[in-house]
Amino acid sequence: MIEIGVGAALAAIGAGLAVGLTAIGSGIGVGIAGAAGAGVIAEKPDRFGMAIVFQALPQTQGIYGLLVAILILMATGLLGGIAVDIPVSVGLTAIGVGLAVGIAGFSAIGQGIAASAGIGATAEKSEAMGRSIVFSVLPETQAIYGLLIAILLMAFTGMFGGIAVDVPISVGLTAIGCGLAIGLAGLSGIGQGIAASAGIGATAEKEEMFGKGIVFSVLPETQAIYGLLIAILLMAFTGMFVGDFNATVTVGLATIGCGLAIGLAGLSAIGQGITAAGAIGATSRNPDAMGRGLILTVMSETFAIFGLLVAILIMFGIGLLGA
Repeated sequence: MIEIGVGAALAAIGAGLAVGLTAIGSGIGVGIAGAAGAGVIAEKPDRFGMAIVFQALPQTQGIYGLLVAILILMATGLLGGIAVDIPVSVGLTAIGVGLAVGIAGFSAIGQGIAASAGIGATAEKSEAMGRSIVFSVLPETQAIYGLLIAILLMAFTGMFGGIAVDVPISVGLTAIGCGLAIGLAGLSGIGQGIAASAGIGATAEKEEMFGKGIVFSVLPETQAIYGLLIAILLMAFTGMFVGDFNATVTVGLATIGCGLAIGLAGLSAIGQGITAAGAIGATSRNPDAMGRGLILTVMSETFAIFGLLVAILIMFGIGLLGA
């Protein structure tokens, strides 16, 4: 049995979070789409290939998680059994990396909701497949944001160098803050999937609703963009971009508060997606309702703005904005 340190154990947890959390999101999303596909092929067996295409879409989040988990294992030496003396700070960074891609992977649930609507629409009308796929891939952007932050965290903390760099503990704590910011905000993909499914249904009936459906469907993504912004600001202001790690341990802990503020507030996108879905239906029935529907839809976003404001105020209060 190989003796490993706390840092290596934390890195193993990070790898587990990356692949485990994304597996949950993708598994649920694929299951939702698969249920719709099973119902369709019972009546139309020739639609099996089409159903597989849609069902495969929510699997990508799980692939991102697998990729990041392997990268963590390789970067820390766990894959080759040489993770003897990994710094605790690197282990904490790995947890932040796992949270970033892992929690954001739950966007696959929204993608599965949209994909199931796409299966139903395409089963009735073959030419609806292309537009349905466009709607279905929208919730994947949150997972891509999570993957991006995960890779940036690994790159800027030296994890891609093949040798674990002993960065300050504050860097690992900030990485967790970044992971929570983009990971939790990435759950906005569920709201986006709800809106996108309504867009698919409306477009299947009226092709001219495609543009309007897209407009409503992209609104819940702004919460993820807020989370992405805060994660990047945290990395920039704590010196990760230039390798000048200037934050203290207490500042690193405070950055976790920033991540929680914008991340949890980003869940307001689920409510926004529900409203957007209703507004799409209303606009389909009465095109003049679009303007008022947009106003109702953006109301839920105010809570994400509150979270963004508090996250910025925390950064200002701990001196990051003046750093």
